[in-house]
Amino acid sequence: MLPPGGSVGPSFSFRERTRKHVAKRYDEEIEVVPDPIDADTPVAFRWRGRRYEIDQRLSSWREAWIAGRDGHKQREYFRVLARPAGLTSDGNLDADGGLVQVGAVYDVYRDVSRGGWRLARVWD
Repeated sequence: MLPPGGSVGPSFSFRERTRKHVAKRYDEEIEVVPDPIDADTPVAFRWRGRRYEIDQRLSSWREAWIAGRDGHKQREYFRVLARPAGLTSDGNLDADGGLVQVGAVYDVYRDVSRGGWRLARVWD
């Protein structure tokens, strides 16, 4: 990730300057802790036995389509910045001397048609 302003200083390696973000697809069931004010919005989720705290909701959208015999499908997606519960930093420092934050961007969705929540993608 580039620092604010988009310039790359000498402390960044070539690998860091050229790194591309990659999405990994999962489509796995997750347990969601809903927001106490807006029950349709997640504030945390549990995936593969680990709890993740949502620090920021980046965007949300809906997708709907007709799937042959299965009928109408509808999903409500949330792209969130989340981290494993209890962690805020890995102890490493960035180029400015600040702590490197632990976390990633996750796409989670609520299957409106069938019910339940799933993890769609992880962006690293």
